[in-house]
Amino acid sequence: MERLVFATMAEPGGSAKRALLLFESLRTFGGELADNPAIMLVPKASTPLSDEVQKRLGALNVRIAPFDLDEEAARFPLAPVVYASAEAENQTKGKAELMAWVLMDTLVVSPPLAFLAPGGVNFTYRPVHHTLVGPVYDKPLDGFWSLIYRHCGVTDDRVFPMETCVRDNTLRPYFNSGSFVVRPELGLLSAWRERFERLYRHPDFEPFYQKDVRYRIFMHQAVFAGVVLNMFKKEELQELPESVNYPLHLHGEYPPEHRPAALNDLITCRYETIEVLIGALQEIPVEEPLKSWLDRKLQGTNSP
Repeated sequence: MERLVFATMAEPGGSAKRALLLFESLRTFGGELADNPAIMLVPKASTPLSDEVQKRLGALNVRIAPFDLDEEAARFPLAPVVYASAEAENQTKGKAELMAWVLMDTLVVSPPLAFLAPGGVNFTYRPVHHTLVGPVYDKPLDGFWSLIYRHCGVTDDRVFPMETCVRDNTLRPYFNSGSFVVRPELGLLSAWRERFERLYRHPDFEPFYQKDVRYRIFMHQAVFAGVVLNMFKKEELQELPESVNYPLHLHGEYPPEHRPAALNDLITCRYETIEVLIGALQEIPVEEPLKSWLDRKLQGTNSP
């Protein structure tokens, strides 16, 4: 059985090209984990990946796997992440002890050994970047989060304080759904999909969607928090270091003492768009060999 499998999702076009950059960075800078198995989930209903992308993924030893996504879910913000990650979990169950889920706009810049969760830890995570719709720890739950906790079966004894990445608030547990590590046999992501399917179109939440579009955008992540807190006790959770999932698009909002001195000091980072990545490289020092590698990948194009 493999110790760790990497997984992401993408669709034909720009997101598939960003996924290629992710896997190229893993194979180049992943250290002893550089050759670990990797899967890219693609919606069944999407157009086929180009021959060039398939060839490059094959050369990187990345397996392409389809996942189901109905039309209604496909129209709901970020729902594909829920369905794709659950399918990745299902495909790695019985084949790997751990699965690292990272979104396609991730770069691996140092060996991600922090993903190797010790025994007894069933979920490793990063907090959300900033508060937005998050539940502030020292305030009563609002109507939205009261519903999330009730529908997901979260009890008070599972709640603990968690700082956002940019330190704009201390929240109740609210995990970033763009980078985490699970034990596939425990079925966390299948439970997330099942609960999300029940709740994202539940009439209880429609007034919140109408009030503020951010509730719709982050519904998947709120349900994720509820499912994690229902399934696991605090001692089964472990926060990943700040050098994981560092958001380059929020570099200017980070407290100076928490910013990396160089991009090389990170393990993984997120960049959202190639334009953001190019801009960040003007603000954050980059040392060799990462600098030359990025120059080659980004030279003369806004798409990797």
